[in-house]
Amino acid sequence: MKMILMSLMLVASAGVFAQAKRSITLVNYETDGVKQWLPGTIIAKKGETVEITLINNVPSGDHGFMIPNFKVMEVVKKGVKKVVTFKAEKEGLYEMKCHMHPAHVGGQLLIVP
Repeated sequence: MKMILMSLMLVASAGVFAQAKRSITLVNYETDGVKQWLPGTIIAKKGETVEITLINNVPSGDHGFMIPNFKVMEVVKKGVKKVVTFKAEKEGLYEMKCHMHPAHVGGQLLIVP
């Protein structure tokens, strides 16, 4: 029994029981009057905790970031990093967009098995 407990402690200390986390950085930029978050497509695995760092580099002010299916909605001020976190609970392809300026180029989030 003592050997089993020691083995479990070693496995736990190695991080095997730690929850999977995916960290992604998106940067808002503008070229020829078109604003968008890059990269435009991001991928995560089902079950992961997804942490997205948003950086707004567009000189025209605040911009939005939204993933409606995961109830993510933030306003990102120029030069200020904003971090959003959610659980990738369901597989599929989901829309990412700016909820403040709908004419901007949107993106997509792909959750794979």
